Amino acid sequence: MYRYVTRSGCKLCEEQERYLWALSVPYERVDVDAIPALTEAYGARVPVLLYGDEVVLEGRFTEADLARALGLEGGR
Repeated sequence: MYRYVTRSGCKLCEEQERYLWALSVPYERVDVDAIPALTEAYGARVPVLLYGDEVVLEGRFTEADLARALGLEGGR
């Protein structure tokens, strides 16, 4: 399962989360500030999509970027 690392009040995080929904990506939303190790690793980089410990995407991305990163063709 993917983990979507966000921050409370992050408008970009909220906008891009819609792409996860649109592509039916199974994920868990995680607040970067709730876990010190995540804050240290990703605090300045949110939003970040992780698969295990691997960064799939971070910062600003489009639905098409997400689809490509996940091996899906084109997005919706």
